[in-house]
Amino acid sequence: MTEARNLRLIASLHCCEYQTDAECFIEDALPWGRRRLVVRYDNGGCAGRREFVAGIPDDWSEQDVMDLLLSPMKDPSAPYPSWEVPVRAFGSPKLLRWWEPR
Repeated sequence: MTEARNLRLIASLHCCEYQTDAECFIEDALPWGRRRLVVRYDNGGCAGRREFVAGIPDDWSEQDVMDLLLSPMKDPSAPYPSWEVPVRAFGSPKLLRWWEPR
């Protein structure tokens, strides 16, 4: 399945918010020319979903994505990991620097 979707592994990490391990991929070569972040959870993420997907802004480098993935939430009781905040808290279809003023 990974090859068919053009997924490139960029990180393996532990997701404290869901108490599971996660593999993070960049999905390249989409028909519409965009990239997406795909996170697969070992034991289910939010509401038991095993996969999270969000668009990557065109001007973001792979390092920008990594910075977001590795940014710990300041509140230990936060309900989502940092990469899910743009979608779950702000309703954005793409990743964003949610801690910066918009």
